[in-house]
Amino acid sequence: MKTGDASCTRRTYRWRRGSFPLVAVTLALFPLCSAQTPTNSLVLEGAMLIVGSGRPPLSNAVLIIEEGRIRAVGKLGAMRYPEGAEIVNLRGKTIMPTLINLHGHLGQTRDGFNEAPDGFTPENVRDQLAKYLAYGVGTVVSLGTDQDSVYELRDEQRAGELPGARLYTAGRGFGVKGGFPPGGPPKVKGAVDRYRPQTPEQARADVRELATHKPDFVKIWVDDGFGRMPKIEPEIYRAIIEEAHQQGLRVVAHVFYLQDAKGLVQAGVDGLAHSIRDQAVDAELISSMKARGVFLIPTLVREESTFAYADSLRWLDDPLFQAGLEFSVLTALKSPAFVNKSRANPDLPKLRAAFEMANRNLKTLAQAGVKIGFGTDSGPPLRFQGFFEHRELQLMVESGLTPMQAIVAATRTGAEILGASSEFGTLAPGKQADFLVLDGDPLEDIHKTEELSAIWQRGKRLPPITAH
Repeated sequence: MKTGDASCTRRTYRWRRGSFPLVAVTLALFPLCSAQTPTNSLVLEGAMLIVGSGRPPLSNAVLIIEEGRIRAVGKLGAMRYPEGAEIVNLRGKTIMPTLINLHGHLGQTRDGFNEAPDGFTPENVRDQLAKYLAYGVGTVVSLGTDQDSVYELRDEQRAGELPGARLYTAGRGFGVKGGFPPGGPPKVKGAVDRYRPQTPEQARADVRELATHKPDFVKIWVDDGFGRMPKIEPEIYRAIIEEAHQQGLRVVAHVFYLQDAKGLVQAGVDGLAHSIRDQAVDAELISSMKARGVFLIPTLVREESTFAYADSLRWLDDPLFQAGLEFSVLTALKSPAFVNKSRANPDLPKLRAAFEMANRNLKTLAQAGVKIGFGTDSGPPLRFQGFFEHRELQLMVESGLTPMQAIVAATRTGAEILGASSEFGTLAPGKQADFLVLDGDPLEDIHKTEELSAIWQRGKRLPPITAH
């Protein structure tokens, strides 16, 4: 048997543009020594194992991996190891499944700070999927802002030709002319706008066209931007939902108002892509969501980001946050001009109130037994991919969920919502060997998910992003 040590070596690398644009960072190649001598079987022993199912963690665990999948899970001293297996000592570490972000976006920015009208390119999308994975996000649903070229990238990945976080997509989503989602198509060759039907008949035709691409979801925006924009009419979103279901597609809706949430749930929507933010949820909505199996993706960090840059942000000094930034972006975020611009936003009181309401409603819905997924709305400018997923876990715990509940939402429940729980989301025999190795225990302190020691994808060790 060959033994690898968990503290082999650390090296400093500079990520070049074309991977994703980052400053020099130190990557923990874990464990680099043993990874240089591949064998047919790997045995990871001694870590605390968070399976992702919600059951108590397993201390002094053993994880046996073969051909990219988990062969067995058990207790140290009670497992028979395969002959010739490579053994990796992980005593003092924690293992948990990679995160599943059910609400992200791709290609909307190149540096995280500035909007990129020309950003939806294969190169940029690849870079962003790599960045997500380096932060421990193993799966991303790009929810409604993609171009049709995304399907080629998804096909490449499912053929094993595209590295990075596992990609799901809703393709082009549905909004209203002059309203949500704001803006038009990106300035790339062949780009087209989101679907903006003006009649139920147009909506049905658009859904049928979308269905030819076999998207993983259909996305609808139902919002009026604090009353400043037109909002999609109920008869149109009802037609979208009905036709989507006839085409075998599930529908997720961007929502803000309680009354819209009720109408969408009654119309058969499958999931709400944000918390309700205008008023407290009530028994009517709760019972309707539970009866119909409608899930919630809270996106608390999205709400926090709408006002947080006006405050003295703790994020800005977080090494994990800084690891994913160009130095110029960090400088811009700390500049008096940017802070003052953020503080001058006339909607700040409404945005703060929306965040507080989102927190309260998440706790209420979770306690009532509504299915809670995990997502961040990361990807647009100022919503930083990778770091936002760790911040979302922290906010979910601050809202009243336990660390275990937040982790389950981001692992098992996400896989269930994707219909992929037989493949990933929990760590069990037969499933893909996709997991994080952490230096700390996130069940004691959810911030410990930031202490990334290694990323494993399909049984291969990959370097995490860490502070330089």
